[in-house]
Amino acid sequence: MEDHANKYQVLLQKLATQSQVDKLQALLQREDAETLVKMDKFIQDAELKHNRSIRRLELQRTDLTSVLARYQTALSLVSDSHNVARQVHSEISRADRERKLVDATLQFVLQVRSLKTHISVAHEAFNKNDYCTVARNIQLIRQLDPNIMNSQFAKRVVPSSELPEDPSVLVNQWCEKCTHVFKTNFLDAASRQNVDQLTLSFQMFPLIGQEFLGLDLYSKYVCDIVASQSRKIMTGENKRPGVFAQALLHLCKIVSTVINNHSQIIATCYGLHHMVHVMEKVQKEVDLQAGLVLDVFAEVRKLQRVVYAVNEWNLAPKEQQQQHQQQQQQHQQQHRDESNEQAIIEPITVAELSSLLMEFSQILQNWSMYTLFFSVRWYEFRNETMSPLQPPSPISSGQLTTKLSNDSFLSNFQILIAHYLQRSFRKSLSLEELPSLDNLVSTRPFKHTDLSTYPISSVLEDLSVLIKKTLILAVNTGQPELLSNFLDQLARFYQNEFLVKFMQNKFKELHPKLASTLFLKKVDNQPNSVGTANEKQSATKLSQLGFNFRGAAANALTNIQSNLQAVVSDNESVMFLRQYLIYVNTLYLNVRFMHRLLTVEILEENPNLLRDNFPFGEDPISLSKKVGACEELLIRQNNKLQRWSVKILFESVFLSKIRTLIHPIFNNGNEDNYISNADNFENLSNVNDFVSKWKSAMVPFQNIFCAEAWSELLSLIIDTIVRLLEQRIWTLRVNELGATKLDRELSLLITTVCSTNYTLREKFTKLTQLVLVLGLDDDDFNIDSGDIKEEIEGGMNWIVSPQERIKTRGLKVDKRH
Repeated sequence: MEDHANKYQVLLQKLATQSQVDKLQALLQREDAETLVKMDKFIQDAELKHNRSIRRLELQRTDLTSVLARYQTALSLVSDSHNVARQVHSEISRADRERKLVDATLQFVLQVRSLKTHISVAHEAFNKNDYCTVARNIQLIRQLDPNIMNSQFAKRVVPSSELPEDPSVLVNQWCEKCTHVFKTNFLDAASRQNVDQLTLSFQMFPLIGQEFLGLDLYSKYVCDIVASQSRKIMTGENKRPGVFAQALLHLCKIVSTVINNHSQIIATCYGLHHMVHVMEKVQKEVDLQAGLVLDVFAEVRKLQRVVYAVNEWNLAPKEQQQQHQQQQQQHQQQHRDESNEQAIIEPITVAELSSLLMEFSQILQNWSMYTLFFSVRWYEFRNETMSPLQPPSPISSGQLTTKLSNDSFLSNFQILIAHYLQRSFRKSLSLEELPSLDNLVSTRPFKHTDLSTYPISSVLEDLSVLIKKTLILAVNTGQPELLSNFLDQLARFYQNEFLVKFMQNKFKELHPKLASTLFLKKVDNQPNSVGTANEKQSATKLSQLGFNFRGAAANALTNIQSNLQAVVSDNESVMFLRQYLIYVNTLYLNVRFMHRLLTVEILEENPNLLRDNFPFGEDPISLSKKVGACEELLIRQNNKLQRWSVKILFESVFLSKIRTLIHPIFNNGNEDNYISNADNFENLSNVNDFVSKWKSAMVPFQNIFCAEAWSELLSLIIDTIVRLLEQRIWTLRVNELGATKLDRELSLLITTVCSTNYTLREKFTKLTQLVLVLGLDDDDFNIDSGDIKEEIEGGMNWIVSPQERIKTRGLKVDKRH
């Protein structure tokens, strides 16, 4: 329509003549007629569709009316069915209630009849003194409904002229009589050790409702067994070493056997959950008897007296301790055949202390194993899962657990093991042996196959054996606080006694005797057979560690010193240098020893060791962390002294040597000019002379040192070499051929000094880059900046700065621009 209006609007604007108006009028009339025809047709079609829709709706209304009629009919039928169903359900419910009442009446009558039968049988058995039959019938009566016995019907039906009493009164009388009889029989059988009669009587108590009486009697019986066995053990020989640990172990075995074997009958007759009641009562007796073992152990072994003597010894000055120890050794020599009590001299000897600690540790170990067994069985009988495992209250709050802490048993063990560590270490110092180095003092490289070929002080070997022994003693106790405290003691002992008082003092003592003129050479003229024998003896000692350590030296230090008096003073200085090297080696190898003793043997090779010995709570995890922290602390303190000892050795012995060896290097006839030509280009005599002197002077040290010590020393040497050669390079004037020769000499020097140690080779990186810049062509440099071109600079990681590269290029005398 809008299109037609626009068209007409255009035509109106173009009208100019009457004929155009007439034509437009005719057009409008024609289109009006056509529009009217279309509208009439549209209206007719719409009315037709509307009528059809009305007829269709009428038909649907008719159908819906029919459906509603049928629905009303069905609803009426459902309502009738519902009423019928309700009537049927009511009848069924009434019949079911009647059936239940009939069944209940029947069960009641049957149980009354059973009650009367059991009472009759029990009465006959009671008259015949057959109390077992009486108990079984009482059990059957107790299994009946409790209301039956007290019902009015039962009170009228069950009594008879022979048994006029009410059923409940009669059963109570029989229970009291049976209880008395079974208790008497149980005690009599226990006194006569009649196991069959004991078991029979024990099985009867649950039948008459006396479970706890039976369990109490049984618990007392077991406690009496434990007490009697304990008395037998303690009345035996108590002087023999280890007897108290064996006594406690035997006591724990008895209890564990009883718990394992007797749990079956208790589970059958009483119920397995009742085992915890027995275990709780038995544990009180075990605490008592185990505490008695500990008290007798402390008395016989004079534990308090020993601890007091140890404390007094620790407070005494060191000189008095040494004097007292000498007097004690003399006294033992004079009274070797006297009794133990007469031979005791305070403080206790190392051998006696070792025996005491061994037994003490075994006692605690046996108790720890028993607590683990008790805890596992306790939760099994309670049908509980405890993760992580925790000690039950009879253990955690038990008398013995409290006694170990309150009576200072654990603290006394800590004091004794710390004293044993101190005394044994001091004894090893007095017996120190140092190895001979003659087989290593050679210009030929010596290949070490294992740790046993490295020369170390016998003190380290003794210390390793000692630490392993004390660690075993602490771990075996199964007491987490003991191991934790011992690791703290070990860290303090290691730092104070070994690192400071022994190693550091040795270095300070030998430091003034070192000189830059000293070289290693063979001075030991002792026969080889002696050294071999000592090596075998030391290897046997260290076999306790599981290590393949080389034995101690051929001679004791005192013998070495006496032999030194017969040689010239130069040899004496060399011997001091040897000793210093041995102590440096000892310090470095000690790191491996400690790592093996702590991490490898405790955590890696025996991953379940801490879990097995310390099974409760988070103890294994915390102790594992404590072991790792202890090792880290020891190694950290050791490393400080390592670096200090090597630095002292370097400054005292090697610094001057290195300056002398390096002086001819980068010298081509003139100290300031390194101008080479065809005649002297192949002449590498200076560096070859350096290689020869280096091997002669350094290979013996490399043969002696372990890899870590040699690497530390070599690092200091290389730092000095690099510093000296860099200073030398800045003073040279170099031509192109000289730069090439300089590179050859530097490469040979690096190979000689570093060999295949690429970490140390990196220290020469700046020198090699300086020499590389000297060898570059003029075309490799930028004329404007004077530095190397960008494509060359981007090809490697430069340590030399651009200013240094420009300065280096200025050293060349034959550059073109």
